Amino acid sequence: MSDVFRIAAGYILPHPPVIVPGVSREPHLAQRTVSAMRQLAAEVAALQPETVVVISPHAPLFSDYVFFYDSKELAGDFGKFGARQASLSFQQDDDLLHEISHRLASADIDGGSLTSSQLRQHQIDETLDHGVLVPLWFMREKWTDFRLVAMSCSGLPLPELYRVGELIRQAAARLNRRILIIASGDQSHKVNDSSPYGACPEGAAYDNQLIDCLRRNDLTDVLAIDSHLRERAAECGYRSIVILCGALNRQAVRAEVLNYEAPYGIGYCVAALRPDLVQAEPVEDAMQSALKQQRQAAAHKRQHSSPPVIIARETLEAHVLKQQAKSARDFAGLPDSAFLFRERAGVFVSLKKFGELRGCIGTTAPTTACIADEIIQNAVSAGCHDPRFPPVSADELADLVYSVDVLGEPEPVTDRNQLDVKRYGVIVRFNGRSGLLLPDLEGVDTVDEQLSIACRKAGINPREKYQIQRFEVTRHT
Repeated sequence: MSDVFRIAAGYILPHPPVIVPGVSREPHLAQRTVSAMRQLAAEVAALQPETVVVISPHAPLFSDYVFFYDSKELAGDFGKFGARQASLSFQQDDDLLHEISHRLASADIDGGSLTSSQLRQHQIDETLDHGVLVPLWFMREKWTDFRLVAMSCSGLPLPELYRVGELIRQAAARLNRRILIIASGDQSHKVNDSSPYGACPEGAAYDNQLIDCLRRNDLTDVLAIDSHLRERAAECGYRSIVILCGALNRQAVRAEVLNYEAPYGIGYCVAALRPDLVQAEPVEDAMQSALKQQRQAAAHKRQHSSPPVIIARETLEAHVLKQQAKSARDFAGLPDSAFLFRERAGVFVSLKKFGELRGCIGTTAPTTACIADEIIQNAVSAGCHDPRFPPVSADELADLVYSVDVLGEPEPVTDRNQLDVKRYGVIVRFNGRSGLLLPDLEGVDTVDEQLSIACRKAGINPREKYQIQRFEVTRHT
């Protein structure tokens, strides 16, 4: 029997604390969500999983590490939400956690538990977060005879998260452990005007696309949802879903959406992914199919690139492949590019891989003879010297999507009303320190957010009387 059958089922569940009895004195507006979760709880009692694995976006989140809670007794309560009496505790499945950690290490994926000193260093509370507790509150109403593994969804690239799911499945098979996986997460936080975070068109669009993919039983399309759409929607459940999909890799599944609603402007999806016991033949790898789609889109972009992007791409490719270094004169024949050799400006080069940032380096003011030279310099830096990422490798080149931002002259700002996060980038300065943030960035929706991030990058206390400059950007793709 395939090891995937050690997975009894996978559930996509929301985690609004308001639905837990005792948290709110007023009747909540998500009764359909509760009914659907209780329906799945009854199914859990029939499936009788030995261990439940919960993936939570509110567990301690690291960009390069998969965090697992690690305690003999995993416990938490809703004290943060005014209901400390609502508490849960579970026995941890130590053997499964150990096996998963071992497999992560063998796959060269950083993950596992943290030592006591590391927990103190990162100021991590070992009590379970509400992303774990809310789904389990309802599951344990019908079935309590299970152990728990609770983990973060991590900020790793999506293909690596998918691989994490595969390793969880393999670990369960190695121990002959029958598990249930819960991908905890609310979907868009900006579905409609009831949201305390505001609304945007991408909020409803993302949720509609996710629900449609699930109803069509198409995990490839789930994994291919555009990253810009996800960022603008302000969702918190997608990465958990990716890990769940990885756990069901190459297994035919039957997806069912039991309920979707957004009573508070936040999308609550209750869905089940169940192994199809009738179709035993392996199916196409959903992640590989999704990556193929994205590579085709990247190839299409390359065929229609602007001159600045052509310069950036060919420069970085030559550098990575150890070919002769590019110079501005190599690009003199590009059409509509005279300004690149005539003018000087600061330039930022950004790289994305499968929709996620892969490198970004720039200059706030010109440091070379012309814009073309500035692009050449910063393309190599973005690909090979961004300290947040390892250098780009040759096998990644075909997957990269480039954008080049050419900065206009900065001008002083005397009133914050002169700022617009979509139109203007900002530079903040104080006591010799400065920080810059480009305009129209995903997830930056207000002037206050823009200035706060720029100050944080510069190490400036936002309460200081710092100077502000604004600038416009011409973005080339």
